[in-house]
Amino acid sequence: MSRNEIITTALGFRDLPLGQYQFPTEEGSFAGTLMYRAWHPNGKRCLICFFDTDNGEHIKLYAWWDIDYSPKDRSISFVDDVVNGSRWKCEYKRAPKGSMTWLSAEPL
Repeated sequence: MSRNEIITTALGFRDLPLGQYQFPTEEGSFAGTLMYRAWHPNGKRCLICFFDTDNGEHIKLYAWWDIDYSPKDRSISFVDDVVNGSRWKCEYKRAPKGSMTWLSAEPL
């Protein structure tokens, strides 16, 4: 459905304002718009999803291959089942190793 919208090259990373997106530092949730999706530039088996939140933040979250490029609840594949520009409520929490785990995504 939407794989052609996924950034696959270093050129794609350079040409877009992806540097303004940060991983969350605190557990929580947000409502926002999926702006971009990109395969990890260093070959990690994950998809990076970039969101503009309703409160003006720029957040990125990882969707890992071992859970079908989905949040942990496996609710939807962010590779095949979504499009850029769609709206989501996302929830995340701190994993035991300290990084943030994307728990869920609900369409708005």
